[in-house]
Amino acid sequence: MSSSVQHHVRRGEQFARTHEAGLKKVGRAGVAAEGVVYLLIAWLAAQVALGGAGASADSSGALGQVAAAPAGVVLLIVLALGFVAMCAWQVVEVVTGEKTSHRLSAAVKAVVAIAFAVSCVRFATGGGTSSGSQQQTVTQRVLEAPGGAVVIVVAGLVVVGVGVATVVRGARKSFEDKVEGTLSRPLTALGVAGFVARGVAFAVLGGLVVVSATGDTGKSRGLDAAFREIASQPYGTILLLLVAVGVAAYGLFELLTARRRRRA
Repeated sequence: MSSSVQHHVRRGEQFARTHEAGLKKVGRAGVAAEGVVYLLIAWLAAQVALGGAGASADSSGALGQVAAAPAGVVLLIVLALGFVAMCAWQVVEVVTGEKTSHRLSAAVKAVVAIAFAVSCVRFATGGGTSSGSQQQTVTQRVLEAPGGAVVIVVAGLVVVGVGVATVVRGARKSFEDKVEGTLSRPLTALGVAGFVARGVAFAVLGGLVVVSATGDTGKSRGLDAAFREIASQPYGTILLLLVAVGVAAYGLFELLTARRRRRA
């Protein structure tokens, strides 16, 4: 690495550490924005459980609900700004994080936050599209490439792993280190229910992605497909309603702890 590059890297690190506290305060707005999105996803998942044929029970469906509300465009812009702030905070965390796991988590969060921000802007400008359809299209293109099925299987297994890890995090209450101070019992209960339900949803989603490697790309339509798969099982209505309640608990946990978050 040249001395010039090293100089710029050091300046970048210094900038990140200098502005870390300020960006964290602003970036917490993104945690609250994420909470709003998950509350709407929970509502849409409950509609799926009860046999409703409404919007897709995923982030695009949730943002579509916001867009259709009075002052929806304003709300979408506010959410977008929150996600942009969250992305900036996570970029700083990638530089200043004490643990490699925290840095990797921050990098993923930054990508997710900017994706949410872009989606918010698209819906605000009337160009929003179904995230499930986009994922299905991407899956189809990957399958058509050499070795595509293997890539899809690996990707699906990674998502399953994330889901299982999220369930474990909820069961062990290891999410508590994300929040400054001590959590009350109700907040802890929300966190446990929320992380477990979110983990279950992602584990099912990952399993469906693996199945889509056989050519059934409809299985790769994101959370909406995962929720509908749960609903199709024996006692699926009850199971999905429980998951929906858990996802709502996650959204509430994000909203109620946003101002105290140590990590996103």
